[in-house]
Amino acid sequence: MRTVFMTQQIREKLDIRALLMIVSILKSKESENSEDLDYLQVFEFEDKKLINRQEEPQLVNVYPLEYNNLKDCKIWAVMGLDEVIGEYWTIMYPDEY
Repeated sequence: MRTVFMTQQIREKLDIRALLMIVSILKSKESENSEDLDYLQVFEFEDKKLINRQEEPQLVNVYPLEYNNLKDCKIWAVMGLDEVIGEYWTIMYPDEY
């Protein structure tokens, strides 16, 4: 699995259950087929579901949540490349990009 970083706002404000689910989905996508993995993964929490979208190839997955006390929000996971650590993910709110 690629290294995962997060912004300070994500670390301080995002429910740990939501963060763990995002990391789990990224890990699962990496192990399935990395050719179909877009560098930008969008995660939207709405009501009692998590919607994961990507543009290329176009893909939408919906995951039911067992809890509904999360605020509706949008999170981005952006893949980057560093010469030393290789490919990595940064999890952030869209306004932090």
